[in-house]
Amino acid sequence: MMNSFFLTIVVLLQITTNIQCISSPLRQFSTYRNVTELIENIAELWWTVNEVNKEITFELHVKTTGWIGLGIALDNGVSEDADMGIGWIDASGNVHFEDRHAVGFTQPVKDSTTQDWFGLQGREENNWTAIQFKRSLDTKDSMDIPIKMNNDQIV
Repeated sequence: MMNSFFLTIVVLLQITTNIQCISSPLRQFSTYRNVTELIENIAELWWTVNEVNKEITFELHVKTTGWIGLGIALDNGVSEDADMGIGWIDASGNVHFEDRHAVGFTQPVKDSTTQDWFGLQGREENNWTAIQFKRSLDTKDSMDIPIKMNNDQIV
């Protein structure tokens, strides 16, 4: 899995509602309030913020097999020092998801404090990978970046 295609994407997190993206042929696991097509015909991201529990649930579909990831960066919008969730589907169809941290432009390292990104479900189908995962808006972990809906960037 480590040598699988690793997609890094940078896009300003924007609030979009009621938009239908058509790239991913896979059915979503849930209904979400927000969606954006990160890279046309390659990557789509859905998300909903739960204000009561102070957490965010994402669903990422990427036209690849192997590892996929999503990161939260500071205002500079680059993956260096980004807080990342990285996941994959194993040969048995089980979802794996890890809390990682970018330290420069190398493979992100596993978070050495706490694991704050949680894989909920996932699948690989027709050369697409879809994973649903969640995280607290503010984990209070020194290796994580708090998610603020007004200016964070997705990496």
